[in-house]
Amino acid sequence: MNTLLKWELKQTFTSKSFWIIGASMIVFPALLLLLTLHFAPEYTGGQAFIEGLNNFNAFVIFLMGVFAGIHVTGAFENRKIQAAVMAGNSRFDILMAKFLSFAAAIAVYSITSIPLSTAIAFGMQGTNGLDGSFLRAVLVRTLIFIIVEIAYSAICFLASMFIKHQGGAIGLNLVLMLMFNVIAQILICFDWSYQIIRFTPVGQSMILPGDISSGNIAVALTGCIVTFAGVIALSYAKFRNQELK
Repeated sequence: MNTLLKWELKQTFTSKSFWIIGASMIVFPALLLLLTLHFAPEYTGGQAFIEGLNNFNAFVIFLMGVFAGIHVTGAFENRKIQAAVMAGNSRFDILMAKFLSFAAAIAVYSITSIPLSTAIAFGMQGTNGLDGSFLRAVLVRTLIFIIVEIAYSAICFLASMFIKHQGGAIGLNLVLMLMFNVIAQILICFDWSYQIIRFTPVGQSMILPGDISSGNIAVALTGCIVTFAGVIALSYAKFRNQELK
């Protein structure tokens, strides 16, 4: 498993798609924040920080489906998965290595893009307007937000396991990410559905920027753990008996 994971990480971090998408994930949210602050100089540092998180989430919606399609479906098309199976690796180990490298890539995007936007926010607007201590309002919120974004993107990993062609996977992932986002924006407005949607990563991508309470952190982490478990279980159920060609 360790050797397989190292191989997957090397393949991921040396791929052109990782660097191209990564550059977009870092540059565009920062540029969008700079543009926002240019036209809205009244923002406090806290408001600018939250705007940076929302910008990052917007590009997760549009770009992580592309990355998942290349990372998962593309690996089937290029027969990398088939080669790993033929080499005697268990399908579960292959799946976990693939999933962990996918999650690692999103983590790398997050820990480079979000700190840059945060530096812009506080550098231009100051550290005023925070809804708590800097540790809790910024550092803890950022950490939980990264976990939420990985869990939100995991739906693209799962969907890509069911699609045979890379282009189709990318298209489906984009539709799913947008659809879940729109549905969550609607359901979050009603009291009865709010209590459900807050347990989902897509819901927390909207709630967490405004609620860093201990109760909401617990809900967010619970939802992420359940999502990770569900994605891995369903992906393995598909992959375990899949005929590789």
